[in-house]
Amino acid sequence: MPPRTRASAAAEPVTRPPVEFHASCVVDGSAQLTGTYLIRIGANSIVHPKARLNSTNGPITIGESCIINERCLIQAADASGIVLGDGVLVECNTIIEGKEVREGTDVEVGVRIGKGAVVGKHCKLCPMTEVMEQEVLPDYTVIYGYNERRKDVSGNEASRRKVHDRHIEALKILITSNHAKFKS
Repeated sequence: MPPRTRASAAAEPVTRPPVEFHASCVVDGSAQLTGTYLIRIGANSIVHPKARLNSTNGPITIGESCIINERCLIQAADASGIVLGDGVLVECNTIIEGKEVREGTDVEVGVRIGKGAVVGKHCKLCPMTEVMEQEVLPDYTVIYGYNERRKDVSGNEASRRKVHDRHIEALKILITSNHAKFKS
């Protein structure tokens, strides 16, 4: 009797997308980059092991100094693609299918951003919250609890960015980059 295979193992072979990496970005060799559209990753951005970027439906553009953590899925919903602005932090187990996540936004554990959604600058999406499909979230919005919302008026963007940049420097030491694996 032949060995049983998982359903995903029997599926079509995974296509390797065209990629454009800045020389200073770090993409771990066990990250999963799939699809047919371009995946572009900016300077000083970090893609953790087991992060999944799927460009089957549209291109993915990740700005400078972004951190994409493990077990998250970033997937373009349509041919217009998805853009993550500079300094975006994406924590574990998130699903991002929106159109845009703008500069300085923190997307925490288990967040789901629906298809076509636009998240403004310096937003904070607390754990297990959701941005609905086609929703436009204004700048400086905090989503917490059971999708409660408020404005962040703390004005601490500069100090948050400083900590974010230190986080990137530490990750550059800890995560080995393997650009060659993803280039055809």
